[in-house]
Amino acid sequence: MKRLFICLGLALLVNLHLLGAMQTVAVLPFANLSRNHSLRWISESFPELLQDRLRWPSLNVLGREERLIAFERIGIPYSNLLSKASLIKIGQELDSDLLVLGDFNSDGNRLRTSASVLDLHKNTLSTPLGEEGGLVDLQQICSRLAWQIVKSTDPSFPLSRDSFTARFSAIPNIALENYIRGLLEPDRPKQIRFFRQADKAHPNYSKAIFQLGKIYHQDKDYATSSLWLQKLVKLDKEFPEARFMLGLNYLYLKDYEKAAIEFEQLSQDMPLNEVYTNLGVAMSLRGMNDKATRAFEKALESDPAVADYYFNLAYHLWKTGNFAGAVKNLKEALLRDERDAEAHYLLHKCLQAIGKFTEANTAWTLARQLNSKVEGWETRKQIPDLFRIQSNCDESSFRQLQLKVHAVHGNKLSARQ
Repeated sequence: MKRLFICLGLALLVNLHLLGAMQTVAVLPFANLSRNHSLRWISESFPELLQDRLRWPSLNVLGREERLIAFERIGIPYSNLLSKASLIKIGQELDSDLLVLGDFNSDGNRLRTSASVLDLHKNTLSTPLGEEGGLVDLQQICSRLAWQIVKSTDPSFPLSRDSFTARFSAIPNIALENYIRGLLEPDRPKQIRFFRQADKAHPNYSKAIFQLGKIYHQDKDYATSSLWLQKLVKLDKEFPEARFMLGLNYLYLKDYEKAAIEFEQLSQDMPLNEVYTNLGVAMSLRGMNDKATRAFEKALESDPAVADYYFNLAYHLWKTGNFAGAVKNLKEALLRDERDAEAHYLLHKCLQAIGKFTEANTAWTLARQLNSKVEGWETRKQIPDLFRIQSNCDESSFRQLQLKVHAVHGNKLSARQ
């Protein structure tokens, strides 16, 4: 048994070393050198297709959401026409090692594309990597280009071009086009129409289904969002973002049993703090008090700096009559956010319950000064649900944890179409 643990420990160290050696890559939209503006969607198709094809153990590829946020933060329009100084700023904001830049040209029948890799540490730009073929072969062209990019960053990459490209099956181009147009479309109804058309052209198109579930979730149509996301989680077990969003939908719909099931299943593969604290909320609202306590504590074990995790545990303990435990965690929450009116109010209620009236009055005064709404709660003897659901678990969080999970288990990151 001792030998087994030593072997497991060595394997973990090796895989964590590989994770540390991983390079982070961002693929920017390719410049359209043709005069055909109807091909604008192809500019964005390159980062989307290459993102899937570059997901290998040595490369950590950033998603579109992360790219958009980086552009927004530094105040540069999302574009492929950038100076080298702007490219470096984008790379620094993304904390990226490599940027993939490219362009394409087409007469409507043939497609010619070229890409270069900018190494932000060495400040060097690779020689152009080119591919061409029929426009209808866009996806195969991207697969071949991806192989060149991987080979250029890792000359020891073991797969031949044919072996590499065979891993990526093409979908109908009309489905891909509608999906990309949906990503680019600012109008909500048109966006939904594009994604629906993509799913119709390629039934069970995971990416299009996820976008539909996400749009309806953002619009607070949680029931419709759940219909799409339920379909997705049955199709694609490698879509933890969908399961997280589905769990949120169930919480907002007050279906706490289903919410607990989703977050509990997700916690086994994606042990994120946001997952644990939401699992605790669902279990608490179901009356599963001991399990809820353990879930809240797991969130705190991983990240004791977040005030909301202490607050949720304290609120749960207050509801179950553990006033001393609630006081302890409320004080921790207030150390991290001293202007939290709800925490001061709950502290007042707990201190009252254990007979510490002077401290309770101080907490009550602070709560009223920070937010007068607490007076209404006290007058009506009715406190709203104060659990703080964690809804901001983004693409980056899931991707980073997926990388760690795959590294520890020694699995290759699978490409997802």
